[in-house]
Amino acid sequence: MASNPEIVVARESLLADKLVTTASVTPERRLAFWREVVCQTIAGVEARPLTSRRSYNGRIHSRSVHLHDLRRFDLLHVVADPQRVNRTRELIDLQAEEAWLLMLQEQGTCSIHQGDQQSTLLPGDIGFLDTSRPYDVLFPQTFRQSILKVPASLFKDIIPMRRDVAGMALAGGDPLTAIARANLLLLERYAHTISPVLLPAAAERAIDHLGLAMRARLDDSPIRRDHGTSAHHFARASLYIIGHLHDPGLSVERIATATGLSAGHLYEVFRKATGSTIGGYIRAQRLERCRRDLADQSLRHQSITFIAHRWGFSEGSSLSRAFRAAYQTSPRRYRQADTLAREQIGPQPRVAAGPLVVREKGAPRGS
Repeated sequence: MASNPEIVVARESLLADKLVTTASVTPERRLAFWREVVCQTIAGVEARPLTSRRSYNGRIHSRSVHLHDLRRFDLLHVVADPQRVNRTRELIDLQAEEAWLLMLQEQGTCSIHQGDQQSTLLPGDIGFLDTSRPYDVLFPQTFRQSILKVPASLFKDIIPMRRDVAGMALAGGDPLTAIARANLLLLERYAHTISPVLLPAAAERAIDHLGLAMRARLDDSPIRRDHGTSAHHFARASLYIIGHLHDPGLSVERIATATGLSAGHLYEVFRKATGSTIGGYIRAQRLERCRRDLADQSLRHQSITFIAHRWGFSEGSSLSRAFRAAYQTSPRRYRQADTLAREQIGPQPRVAAGPLVVREKGAPRGS
């Protein structure tokens, strides 16, 4: 199938940190441009306008951000007229991907529906959609929305709870949600001005706040309010562990006391939730944070021993043994390999977010 030149230009420009806008084509072409280029090619969805006007107004700005482990997520900012959006099984088969959309509502409202869950997003709310399954979104009025498109593997790190959150939402009035939303919007606004060395760390810290807000939301949901459920106990215990990873004295007994459980009950809770022991869970959390810091170019001046102590390892050799067992390499070699990989990728471009002008074939300049 031949490629539409407009579609090719739009796709390449979006990845290069550009603004794709219907203002770049003539009024009678804008609706087709939005539906064919922006929606189907960039978002992998079908869009039906809910306005009687022949023209249509919409724009999407995008930037890709690489994290320390070289995974990438996309920051999208969308402003558009009313529309209904569907991701169908046919489009999924054509554009298969395992990613999640984290939708930050800024202006207007929208209703999201996926599976058996449905939510209405008001300004300040954050919604969740899984792109590997069909979903429906209704925007009844002109709207403004920021979207984080993250790979499924990264989303599982953000939301480690064993519950399907597709179609769910975080209420903007919740303090933790408000903090997470503010951090993500600030990241989107200033990403192009942040040093490439510091940008991955800034992105990961913003994402960490979102994970905390989501864990708190699930912990407080009707399914988890029963204090006799293992899921509730795991949520409370894991939050305590995350907050005390820096302490070498963190122990099963201290966690059990903090959560009001016996050590035996706590062991069973973690076995059901993770398939591992409490000690194994703590070690995995500490190793992940050490791995992240070792890959953080802004922390190159910190020694491996310093990083080990920050995350609760009693000495550098303890980290080295655990790190090698988990990742089949030493902390020092991992840090060196990550630096080499980043040098091969090169720095992320700092491109000003100017509008992309996409012209129809044969259209004169200035039209």
